Amino acid sequence: MNANDIKWITSGNLEHNPFYFSIPEKLDKFGYCIDMSGYGEGKADKAQLCILDTANKKEEPNILIICPDGRKESWYLSLLKGVGLDFKFVNAAKDSVTYFTPETSNLMLLDEKVLAEGEGSAFDPIKKSNLLWDLIIIDGAGAADGLIPSLYTENFGMKTESLLIFAPYPAEYTQSPDGIKDIVKALLSDSAKANTIDKFEIDEKVMQFTMDSPLVNYPREEQSGNKVNVIRYAFDSSEIPQNLHIEEQAGSRYSHGGNIFEEYNLPERSIYHKPVYTRSDAETLKNKDKKLEKFLDLIDGVMNSDDKTAIVYFKSEATVSYIEKVLSAIYYDKAGSIVYFDKTHFDIRLLKQWYETVPAQPLRVILAGDRMSEHIGVFTPITHIINYELPDSPVELQQRYMRRALDNKGIVPEFTIFLDDNELFDSRVFGRALAGNLYKAFRMNVPSENIMFSVEGIEGMLADIIADVKYVADYTGAVGSSFDIISKFRQDYNIPPARNLTTAARTHEYAQKKLETLVKALGCEDLVGGDKEPDKSALAARITEKVKEIRSGFSYFDKDMTIKTIPHNTAKTKEFKEFAGYLDGNPFNLGLKNARKELDDAVKGKNEYAYIKNAVISIPDALKPAVLYNIWIYWHKVHGIGGSYAGFIKAYNEGVI
Repeated sequence: MNANDIKWITSGNLEHNPFYFSIPEKLDKFGYCIDMSGYGEGKADKAQLCILDTANKKEEPNILIICPDGRKESWYLSLLKGVGLDFKFVNAAKDSVTYFTPETSNLMLLDEKVLAEGEGSAFDPIKKSNLLWDLIIIDGAGAADGLIPSLYTENFGMKTESLLIFAPYPAEYTQSPDGIKDIVKALLSDSAKANTIDKFEIDEKVMQFTMDSPLVNYPREEQSGNKVNVIRYAFDSSEIPQNLHIEEQAGSRYSHGGNIFEEYNLPERSIYHKPVYTRSDAETLKNKDKKLEKFLDLIDGVMNSDDKTAIVYFKSEATVSYIEKVLSAIYYDKAGSIVYFDKTHFDIRLLKQWYETVPAQPLRVILAGDRMSEHIGVFTPITHIINYELPDSPVELQQRYMRRALDNKGIVPEFTIFLDDNELFDSRVFGRALAGNLYKAFRMNVPSENIMFSVEGIEGMLADIIADVKYVADYTGAVGSSFDIISKFRQDYNIPPARNLTTAARTHEYAQKKLETLVKALGCEDLVGGDKEPDKSALAARITEKVKEIRSGFSYFDKDMTIKTIPHNTAKTKEFKEFAGYLDGNPFNLGLKNARKELDDAVKGKNEYAYIKNAVISIPDALKPAVLYNIWIYWHKVHGIGGSYAGFIKAYNEGVI
C-alpha cells in the first residue's frame, strides 16, 4: 500500500469543488487569499482543503485558526469530524496553553478576543517564540461589524507564509470591506506578495473567476424551483384575549418568533410552565398552539424515518425548552435522537458516542440557536432546515440556509418557515422586522443571494412595508406625538430600545431614513415622493419586477444603495471552465481515487489489512490521526465493516485489523 496515495483519503469527507480547489492554488501563488463569499458558505471545507494541502507539504505544520468568540467549538467539531485533526484551544484562561514548543507541529484554534488582551495574554508564550506559521486562517465571515484591523496589525506580532481570510459580512455593508489590506500586510511574511493586494479592487467583478486575483467570491448556485417551504397556520382569534393583543401591549415580549404561551395568559399556561410534560400535556398544548400542531405534523416524518435529520432553529430559550419538552413527551422512546445545542453547549456525549460506540439512536432532530450550529452537519447529513422562530435579520436567515450539508444523493435540504394568518407571530416578523431590514440583505459591490426573496408573497410584503413606513414618517412629521403609532412602529419592526424612539421627532427621522433606504434599494423613489399616499398598484408592480430580477441572479448594492443583479452564470467564466477541466489530475482528486482503490483492494483480499500499518508509518506524524480516521470512515460507510472508531484503533495497534 502506497503511503503517498493513502494519505489523500483525508480529503474524502470534503466537497471537491473547483472554486474550493482554487483557494490552495491562490495561496501558493499570492501567499494569501480573501474569500468574499458572503455568508461563509463552504467555509469548513475550504479551510480543511487548505489545512490538508499545508499538512501534506510540511513535515511538522504550524497552522492557526483565529475565530470570534462562540465559533471555536463549531470549528473544533468541524475539524475533528471533517478531517480528523485535533486542534488545541487557546482561550482567555491563563493555563489554556499548557504546553508549547516551536520545534514541533502546532495546530491551534485562537479565540479572537485573546488578541485584545495584549501583553500577558495566554497567547504570549507563542507570540514571543517568533514562530513562523505555515498557514493562518481568519474567520471573519460572521463578524457583523467587520474585522478589527488593530488586533492583527498591533497585537498579533507574528508572521505566516500563507494567509486565508474569510471576509466579514457586516450587516450594514455601505462600503467595501476595509482593513483587510492592512491585516494582510501585517501578517504575511513575504512583503512583496502582501503589496500586491493594492492592485485589486473589491467590486462586482470579484464574482468573475480568475486565477490572476487573490480574491474569490463563490455564492452557491442552487437548484431551480421554490427554495422555501412555507407552512401557514392560524389561531382562533376568539380564544386570544383582546386586552392582550400584541399591538396593544406597551412592550411586547415577542421579538423573534416566540410561542403563544409566552405571549398570552391562556389557561394552558399552567401546563406550559411544567418542568416536564406527559403525553397528555403535550396533546393539550398542541390543541391550543396551532403552530406547534403544524410543526409536529412535519417533524413526525423525520422522527419516524431511517434517513432524515432536521435542524430546528430558535431565537428564544423559552421556546426551545418548550419544544424540547414536547418532543421528549411524544417521542419518549427515541429521546436519544433529539439533541439541543445552545450557543455555549459543546456536546461531548455525541463525540463520545461517535468515536466509542455504534449509535443505537441516530440523530433525527437537532434543536439549535444561530451561534453554535455553524458546522452542525458534521454529525449527520441535514435533510430538513426548520425555522421554528425567525431571526429579524436577512443575514441570519441566509446563514441558516447556507449552513447545511447535501445528503448522499445530492438532494438540497428542505428549508421551512412558518407564517400565521393572524399576523401576530411569524408573518409579522417576516413582513416587518425581516423584510424591513432589507439594507442588511446584500453588500456593497460584492454579489450574493438571499433566501428571503424566494418566499412567495415577498413582493406584497415589501409594498405594504413601504406604504406603512411612509405613513409613520408622514404622521409623526406632521401631526406630532402619538404613543400608539410610535409604540406599534417599534414593535412591528423590532426596533431596539437603543434607538430611543420616544418622541415624534425621533420616530419621524428614523422612519424617513428607513423609507429612503427601502425605496432606493428597490428603485421606486419616483412612486413614493411627496405628501400623497403612494399608488399601491403601481408600487406593487414595480417591486414585483424588481424581485423577479433579484431572483434571476446574484445581487449587490451599488454606490447609490440600489440593488443591482447579475446573472447566475457570471461566476463560471471561460477561465473557470478551463481551470475545472484539469482538476482530475489535482492531487486531492487523483490521490483520493487511488487511496480508495487501495482500500477497496484491501477489503477484497488483494492486500492484507496489516499493510495499512506499513503505509501509515511512512506518513508524517501530524497527518497520521487524520489518515486513520478517514480509513475508518471510508470502510464503515462504503463497505459496512468495522465497529466503533475506538475498536478500529485498538485493532490497528494490535495489528489484527
